[in-house]
Amino acid sequence: MPALQLIADLPPHSATAWAVTFNPTRPLLASCSTDMTFRIFHYILPSPSPSPSPSSSSSFFPSPDAPKPTFQLLNTVKTEHKRTVRSIAWAPSGRTLATGSFDSTVGIWEETDGDEGDDEMDDGQGGGIYRPRNGAGGNGKEWECVTALEGHESECKSVAWSHDGGLLASCSRDKSVWVWEVQPDDDFECIAVMMEHGQDVKHLAWHPKEEILASASYDSHIHLQFDDPDGDWCIFQKLHPKFPPAPLTISLESSSSRPIPVTRNLIDNLAPNDEEREAEEKVVVPPLEEDETVWSLAWSPDGQMLASGGDLGGIRIWTRKGHNPDSLFEETLHTSAHSRSCFSLSWATGGLPEDQGGRGLLASGGGDGKIVIWQVYVSPQSGKAELQPIAAMRDAHGVSDVNCVAWCVREDGKGAGLLSSAGDDGSVKVWRVVADV
Repeated sequence: MPALQLIADLPPHSATAWAVTFNPTRPLLASCSTDMTFRIFHYILPSPSPSPSPSSSSSFFPSPDAPKPTFQLLNTVKTEHKRTVRSIAWAPSGRTLATGSFDSTVGIWEETDGDEGDDEMDDGQGGGIYRPRNGAGGNGKEWECVTALEGHESECKSVAWSHDGGLLASCSRDKSVWVWEVQPDDDFECIAVMMEHGQDVKHLAWHPKEEILASASYDSHIHLQFDDPDGDWCIFQKLHPKFPPAPLTISLESSSSRPIPVTRNLIDNLAPNDEEREAEEKVVVPPLEEDETVWSLAWSPDGQMLASGGDLGGIRIWTRKGHNPDSLFEETLHTSAHSRSCFSLSWATGGLPEDQGGRGLLASGGGDGKIVIWQVYVSPQSGKAELQPIAAMRDAHGVSDVNCVAWCVREDGKGAGLLSSAGDDGSVKVWRVVADV
């Protein structure tokens, strides 16, 4: 079966690392922390090798012996935030960063020394090299906070850019969701403030192709918002869990109905002790309940499905019933995933091809310290999306929570299959799914 392989353990923050995000256009990775800094890492991809024809499901992934990317710390930026930097997001251009802080502000950051022409991008066999004007190993690029957005009355929990970079959204413990329109000269205009949630708003996620914004809250609801024909931002659907509890056990026994056979313990790459041997083929998790904080959201690459992660460790899939902008979503799957809160989700293409029912790979990270990789596929029997766990890592950040997982999704497709994670231990790690040998 596939496995999750650690390929880089990057220099840790001095306090909790909350979020990580890959740059969508350049070989850069950003992280943020309670230490009020964000960090920029650059990476070099190995020379591409011919892809094997998939004789088995594991062949969709590289060999464990395949050359690994290399990562290097480029910048540690001391922000002007007064408290924890909780969220960080690249604009689609790859030239601007947004940071959300517990000091209630949103920072907009840009590189200041030189213009775009100062970056040398080698996308040949090296796979993409970012060389700052003053050298790749140094801190040649300085980051400046060009705008500080104010308005929230309490901690900002999440920031997110729309698919075209024209809008920025932020949410807060003050129960509000703000939408900002990007103007020339680093100016941002607030075009909507939505106060529909009854509790702390935890996370935001923009649709990958449309101006639809999903928000997740402590009030157990997910709100889907868009700009209506009258030009006003409003909620067009409130999603509330309705499915009964999922089974208490994730079985990893091989099944002919599954697209990727799984025959080993989901807690991968660890020799089991005597107590673990008894649970070799299963992971037991507590029952799922309906009313729970929604911690995390992730859209499918095609935008037809939305995944949500709950306080009791479950993952739900919400599927669009049509293809119109106002088509409604319905809950189509509810499965156990983590024994504690599912804090983060990230969805990208990969794994089983679409013509074989594949709908990409979903990564989840939780308060139980695990990272789990799920193959999403459409069941030929039901025609609905299913989740199959294909790889996992126990204690991914030691005894610490996994606060964030993020796939590398670049517009040129390079770096696909890389996954970064951030933990309570302050560390930032990079992983990849590899084929078993």
